[in-house]
Amino acid sequence: MKNNIRFWERGILILLAACTAIIFSHQVGEAQSCSLDMTFSQTHVQQLSPADIDFEHFESKTLLFSINITNSSGANVNAKFEGSLDIDLADGTQFIGAGTFETNEFNVPPGGRMITNLNLGRNADIGTSKFEFEDAAKNKLQDIALATGKFPAGKYVFHIKLRDVGCGQVVKTIDIIFDLQSMSRIELRAPRDGEPINEFPLFEWFHEGESVVLTVVEMNPNQSREDAITRQPPILEVELVGQNSFFYSGGRPLEQGKEYAWRVASQLRGGDTPLSSPIWTFRVSKSGEGGPEAAIMNQLEEIFGKQFAAIFEQLRSGGFKLSGRFDLNGTLVSANDLLKLLHQLRNNDSIEISLK
Repeated sequence: MKNNIRFWERGILILLAACTAIIFSHQVGEAQSCSLDMTFSQTHVQQLSPADIDFEHFESKTLLFSINITNSSGANVNAKFEGSLDIDLADGTQFIGAGTFETNEFNVPPGGRMITNLNLGRNADIGTSKFEFEDAAKNKLQDIALATGKFPAGKYVFHIKLRDVGCGQVVKTIDIIFDLQSMSRIELRAPRDGEPINEFPLFEWFHEGESVVLTVVEMNPNQSREDAITRQPPILEVELVGQNSFFYSGGRPLEQGKEYAWRVASQLRGGDTPLSSPIWTFRVSKSGEGGPEAAIMNQLEEIFGKQFAAIFEQLRSGGFKLSGRFDLNGTLVSANDLLKLLHQLRNNDSIEISLK
């Protein structure tokens, strides 16, 4: 009889242990399951001002995007946003991970929740527990924004992650992209202001308009840029349609040792008010520093320099020079013709080169 009692006691203990394990396992499963998801929509903007968004403090006074969070659990769930900001400016400057942020936890009820950028920020409904902004990116944005009233043209990408605090996992990542344009200004790129170059410069700028007028003039000693740019006749004055670059390979030759000023001007859409870039200057290098051969090497390095950096470094360090004889499909071509061809190839993203 005692043995039977002990048997039943052991059986009850085993059964209780099994039930406890099942209940515990069920509770763990519930704790690990994730119930949140999100979708988003955004407004279409081409320009942003410091009044629209404060990148430094992750605050905004203008509706830019909204995020719809769904909750399938039937209970309140805590969540938070984590993310980063990448900036790719139209002038070629890039800031990957320019800003990183993390919000405080917030509640998502069973019916879900709609959150806009106006709800996020240091002093908003959902505060930030962490926000870091790279100094170089901040200074670049502030300098241009203060001067123009607008953030510089380029692509701004917010990578936003939704973390379900209940399950401890990131359940969704979205990219909110703002492609800002510069309709109200012209940004010069090259040659850089005051840069020494050869007689065959490649002029580059950024503008969203349809056409521009490129003007190049010679500067007299002690002459201001403003006075020089109105000098008649100019070295070059050409209207360009649908172009953001122009290779100077003909017309009046630029002279070594002389200084020149250049400007790009356009018309605002729907008006007669002229729009002009700043006036930049450049100096043509003296003999031995420029010439068509140097321009050809510069163009080749612009096209293939990233792919064959070590080879170009060897060419320069070894003092190698071009022979001055150039053949195209068995036909002798001039240095100027080759430069024009290289300029055309430079705008082609699918160029391949083989070395023999």
